Order: sequence, then C-alpha cells, then structure tokens
Amino acid sequence: MVVITLLVVGTLLGLSIVLYSARVQRSEQYQALVVPLANIMDIGFVAMTPIIVLITGLDSPLTMLGLSAVGFAMGGVMRYNIRMFEPVADEKGVLQRVATISQASLIVASLVNVAYYLQLMAAVVVLLVVLPFGVDAIAQVNVSATVVIAVCSLVALGLIGYYFGLEKLNALGERTTAFNLAAIAAIIVGFLAYNVDVALAGNWSLPAYNPPLTSQSARQVIGFFAIVQGFEASRYLGEHYSAAVRSKTMRAAQIIAAVAFVLFPASALLLFAEVRPELEPIAVVQIAQVASPVLPWLILLLAVGSQASASVNAISSRSDVLIELTNSEIPRRFTYPMLALGAVAVVLVTDVLAAVAVASRVFAVFFALQCVIAVIVASRSKQWLHVVGIVLVGLAMVTIAIFGVSS
Repeated sequence: MVVITLLVVGTLLGLSIVLYSARVQRSEQYQALVVPLANIMDIGFVAMTPIIVLITGLDSPLTMLGLSAVGFAMGGVMRYNIRMFEPVADEKGVLQRVATISQASLIVASLVNVAYYLQLMAAVVVLLVVLPFGVDAIAQVNVSATVVIAVCSLVALGLIGYYFGLEKLNALGERTTAFNLAAIAAIIVGFLAYNVDVALAGNWSLPAYNPPLTSQSARQVIGFFAIVQGFEASRYLGEHYSAAVRSKTMRAAQIIAAVAFVLFPASALLLFAEVRPELEPIAVVQIAQVASPVLPWLILLLAVGSQASASVNAISSRSDVLIELTNSEIPRRFTYPMLALGAVAVVLVTDVLAAVAVASRVFAVFFALQCVIAVIVASRSKQWLHVVGIVLVGLAMVTIAIFGVSS
C-alpha cells in the first residue's frame, strides 16, 4: 500500500509540474484542448463508473468504450458544424431558427448539469466530514444535507454573479483544471497499481460478476451519456481559436478521455469485487480506501474543485447564450440569479443519479438539433454520405433522449 501511495503522489506531483509549466500553460494547443477535456473528464465519470460496473459487471470497460464511441461520433458532427455551419450561422432562415432552439435546449441541459455538479459536490463535502469516521459513517450520508449545501451554493453563485460578476471565480476555476487532470491520472494509476500488487501476490482473478443485459439496464446505461458529454465546449470557443484548432483539440480531448473511461472501470473491477459497494456515487470512495488511504482524499478534493469550477463555468458561459437568445434585453447581472434559480429547481426535484439521466436526455435533444443543422448544411452541398452518417448519429441521440433512465 505504501508503494501505491507513492505512485499516486508521484503521478499527481509530476503531472501537475508539467501541466502548470509556463511552456504548457502558454501553448495555444493546450489552452484549446483543456477546455473540452476538463468538461468531459470531471469527477462525474469517476463517481458514476462504479455504478456502471454494478450494472454491467465485466462488460463495464466495453460499456464505457461504447458510450465514448457514441460521443466521438457526435463530436464528429460538432466538428462538421464548426467547419461548415459557422461560416453561414448568421444567415436568416430555417438554419438560424433551429440554431436558436438548439441554444435554448443547451441552456436547459446546462441547468440540469449544474444541479448534478453541485449535488455531487455537496455529497462530497459531507463525505469530507464523515470520512474520518470510516466506511460505516460514509454509508449514512444524509441526503437532505447535500440538498441544502447544493441550494446554498447556487444561491451564493447567483448573488455573487449579480453583485460582482463571475469573471474572477471563472479565472480561479481555470487554474484548477491542470490539478484536476493530474488527479484523475493519479487515481487511475493507483487503481492499476493495486491490480499489479494483487497479481504479484498471486491473488489476482477476475470477479465472477456479469449480470445479464436487460432492456432496463440498457436504458440505464444510455442514461449515463452525460458522462462523455462536454466536448461541445469547443464549438463555442470561436472568439479565441480557429476552426482547425478547435476541431483538432476536440478530437484529441475525446480520445484522451476515452482511454481514461476504459481504464478506470477495468482497473476498478477487482476493487469492486472485494468491497461490493452500494449503488450510489460515493461507492468510488469506498473502493478507493482499499487501494490507498490517499485516494479517497484525492477523489474528494478533485470532486470539490472540479464540480465547483464546472458549475461556475456553466453558469457564466450560459449567461452569454441567454443574453444572445433575448437579444440583450436582459442585463447580464440578472442572468446569473435566473440561471442559478433554474438549477435550484432541478436540485429540489432530483437526486444525483436522476439528474445525470435527465442531463443525458436533454443534452441528447441539443445534440439531435445539432444533427438537424448538420443535415441541412450537408444536403445543400449534396454531401449525401455525410447526410447518412449524421442521420444515424441523430437517431442515436433521439434514442437516448427517449429511452435513457436513471439507475
């Protein structure tokens, strides 16, 4: 366990030094890459992957690969829109109307995402208090306490935005991104090292756990589509980076994230077999304790940092969309409390798992509308093979929007 802890700490420090170096921080490629990568690889996939393991068992790495493949296909449509739609985005007509509806759906999806971010962060804040008392205390985490923390956090964001704006909080959140990415890599290294340690002791074997795939479990799996979402952030960085840079870095971010998404459940299978945690997001903390005493704290710090910064970023960026949708009739300072109150409403009627499923479905609607835009553009250019591919991706999004459910 000491060796595993040293590997975790070494990975965290080593990657942090590299990612915080002046050369990396000033790189345009890194700056364009880190936005979609941070949006995809937040604590959500770390917290939700053990639940996917519980649902799909030994097939969980393939399940995550499948979700990543669907996300990559949708990313291809978004990259197509970056190249082909953006130059004609200001044209009046059906394209602009669909784009407007798409932006409205993005705001709704983001509100659900913010609710999910802060519910998960709130659960982690409670865990930071009870973790010293052991696993039994973790199992007794009070749901009402997480709701209160999430609501108070949203109210605070709304008030801070109204009186001071969110620019400084956004800048602070961006500075934590490198640490968050290093922490995710360190967690995966810790889990992989645990597997190696058990194998060297001659005790490694795959757990005999492979639940049957049912229609309900399939619906639960696609309800986790929000985990691989986030790549669309590149689509809205046009003021800062060229279309070529955004397309390239979006693709790279999705590939890097897919590798992490597959490695994480693969390395967690053995820990899952030993701990058999409950079907809830805090399960990852319970299995992490077995590998190294450092890992639970690293996961908790990652959760607070990544979810808080993601929430600030989401409310701040959707403020721009809301202003555009209303033709600047709403002053920016009012958009922050409006968005925060919308997220509060979601928190009050959902739990974390339900919020993830709802976010998956609403984001699928947004992506389906993006597919409609891409089909119209491709049809005008008579790119019929593109039309067929985009329609298939759009049908996948519609399927998620209709059939995705919570676990």
